[in-house]
Amino acid sequence: MHLFVGTLYNYKLDSKGRLSIPTKWRERLGKEFYMVAVTVKGCKFIILFPTDEFENTYNRMQRGSENHKYETSKDFLRNAEECTLDSQGRFTLNQRLKELAYLENDSEVVFVGNGKTLEIWNNDEFEKMQGTFDSSMGIYDLMDKVGSSAESENPEEQETENQNESEKSETHE
Repeated sequence: MHLFVGTLYNYKLDSKGRLSIPTKWRERLGKEFYMVAVTVKGCKFIILFPTDEFENTYNRMQRGSENHKYETSKDFLRNAEECTLDSQGRFTLNQRLKELAYLENDSEVVFVGNGKTLEIWNNDEFEKMQGTFDSSMGIYDLMDKVGSSAESENPEEQETENQNESEKSETHE
């Protein structure tokens, strides 16, 4: 699996609302893909999903009660559009989604690789989001934080792991 990584500045929406995908990511994204307007931590931006990742995300939303499935998939799908790259590696951003993400024609954007997806940010929203992170934490601090939150999300698995550790220490004593 190839991940989207890095942050690229100084890309520009042209006067027709077209945006060129950075060359290093075009093949991974694919000629056809999905664009979704989202809000995270009060910040608005657009996520580009390769087709298979969009379908995987939708399928993950199909768990739980019927009401939960309806609410999550409806919100996701109503803010999504199908996209196709032209021969020059550009696509046209949907006007409604562009407005939701505070993007305008003839404006600069920031591309952010986020693993399985790409993000497109308005510069101001990107700076706002950057302000929500604790910059004093190093990469290992973040990894520890993710590891401990993953453990607390699945208490049954953690309990089984704790029992296994306890059994191991008893057999070594």
